[in-house]
Amino acid sequence: MNQEWKMKLHSVYGQLLFDRKLTESFLKVKENKGAGGIDGETIESYEVKLEENIMNLLEKLKTKTYKPQPARRVYIPKKDGKKRPLGIPTIEDRIVQQSVVNVLQPKFEEQLFHSWSVGYRPNRGVKRALQIILWNIEQGYNHIFDCDIKGFFDNIPHKKLLTVLKKYVSDRTVLNMIEQWLKVGYLEEGKRIHSDYGTQQGGVISPLLANVYLNEMDWEWDLNGIRFVRYADDFLLFAKSKEEINKAAALTKDKLAELGLEISEAKTKVVDFQKDDFDFLGFTFHHWREGKKDKKPVFHVTPKEESIKDFRLKIKEKTRKTLTLSKEEWINRVNPIIRGKVNYYVTIIDAIKENDALGLKSHCRTRWIRRILLDLDGYIRRRLRVAFIHKHPNQRKEKKMRYKWNNGFFVAIKLIPSYWLYLNKAYGYTLDEYLTEMKIKSKRKTQNAIKRAKEKGEEYFTPLRLQKMQNAWNASS
Repeated sequence: MNQEWKMKLHSVYGQLLFDRKLTESFLKVKENKGAGGIDGETIESYEVKLEENIMNLLEKLKTKTYKPQPARRVYIPKKDGKKRPLGIPTIEDRIVQQSVVNVLQPKFEEQLFHSWSVGYRPNRGVKRALQIILWNIEQGYNHIFDCDIKGFFDNIPHKKLLTVLKKYVSDRTVLNMIEQWLKVGYLEEGKRIHSDYGTQQGGVISPLLANVYLNEMDWEWDLNGIRFVRYADDFLLFAKSKEEINKAAALTKDKLAELGLEISEAKTKVVDFQKDDFDFLGFTFHHWREGKKDKKPVFHVTPKEESIKDFRLKIKEKTRKTLTLSKEEWINRVNPIIRGKVNYYVTIIDAIKENDALGLKSHCRTRWIRRILLDLDGYIRRRLRVAFIHKHPNQRKEKKMRYKWNNGFFVAIKLIPSYWLYLNKAYGYTLDEYLTEMKIKSKRKTQNAIKRAKEKGEEYFTPLRLQKMQNAWNASS
């Protein structure tokens, strides 16, 4: 990849003027889902007269009478309890933006973007980011600048962004259209609000514009021999010494100031990975420590604490005991959450394997993830047992049902254990292996409880305990 831009893009607008291409863009918009804009048009309503709507849009583009409309401003909750503003453009604006992305993205991928920028790019993403992080840590780049840009999407200066775009695109019509998308603003409570700063979070073209803008930062790092990984506006810098990482941090602050941006001091820190942990993309990287078996140095990676809390919260929301549903319906409510979370968590295993195939021996350990998922599975089963009890469900009744509604029962009714799914995707671990392991764990737990009772001079299988076990069997028969 080369920083030198080979050729300015001239005839971009002409490549939009085909009904087939506009239809392809609509299908992509449909695939990404999302609500309608301020005109009330939804994906579903637009599709009813798709051919007619596409031809009308094509005519507007050909006659240059197309005008963007303000986005609809909505707020979505963040994990920290705050709310993030989203600007939702109309379906028509999303189609045109997608069409521009379809033309520009391949060119920028081929000639402009840096290989260590991985967010919102085809064939890259979280796994690639994790690979880069692991590679740098293993290579001894253990001084890390963990940086956050203050309100990035809200603070990109339009004028500076357009100046950067003009270095690579000379099609005036497309540049004017992008400027209109930036300037058109949004509607909130009936008022139109616009600014000279920011791109719409929710706009189809925003991620591409963000990458073009911060690409200036990427090549500044590259020019100065600084190792980094960037995922949209989140990035890490890596160095072998404290002095080098401080220089990299200073250079970054200067370049960001030049771009009209600033660092969020509260969310930015310098990490010494020999003793400090750091978070990135929903994972926590736990610093180097002595391995238990061979005493050789290792480091651990787990899902971030907030991600686990979010997992539990999503399960809790889907298992409200006020509902009366069949067991199958309850399982269908929680399985998609389990799949989604585990598919993300297993990305770290995929990254380790990819690096291993490239010849990098890994000292990264992921066993702590298994413990976390075992705990989560226990929580999910407890929530479901209460949900299954239709008459006055409570925790006391849930405890009684543990003997009957055990691991084997839940597997039989097709609940996906997150522990099993994680190991299955990572290593091909089967359900039979899972059930065998759970039986062994359960047996060991009971044996330990019997031993503890014996040491206290108590009987474990008391008449009361045996009666509770029998009651559970009777109640669920």
